[in-house]
Amino acid sequence: MSEPSVNIVKLAVGVKSVEELALMQRRFLSQGGSHANTGFYHSTKLMPKKHEAIIKSGSLYWVIKGVICARQKIVAITKNEDPDGIKRCKIFLDDTIIKTTPMRKKPFQGWRYLKKNRTPSDITDPVTGTFEDNIPLEVQQQLLEVGLL
Repeated sequence: MSEPSVNIVKLAVGVKSVEELALMQRRFLSQGGSHANTGFYHSTKLMPKKHEAIIKSGSLYWVIKGVICARQKIVAITKNEDPDGIKRCKIFLDDTIIKTTPMRKKPFQGWRYLKKNRTPSDITDPVTGTFEDNIPLEVQQQLLEVGLL
């Protein structure tokens, strides 16, 4: 029998839709630098104590406008120290964003473990790849803002 997944949940602050989340991540990766080779990550101060279990089969579930509505597989969690000496960890995420059945979630700070009985199921329509690669990111953002993407 396989072990149950350990998942975490995080607010996507200022994000209005799953599509905008995907666009922001693509923009982050297109800026180059060291993260261009390592993939998208979320930086946080607290290292999850259950990080080994999370890496095995866990996901980061995104809360957008008070609703859990997407997840990304967590591929790695590393300890890190900022240039100013602040200890952090980086949670590296798979490129594919998977929409989930909507589930309300009250506001909170940082990240939280997602209770097994509060884990939404997947909707089998991945978001990654919904944007046209030949449309510049700035134009995609403008189309999102007017509701055309």
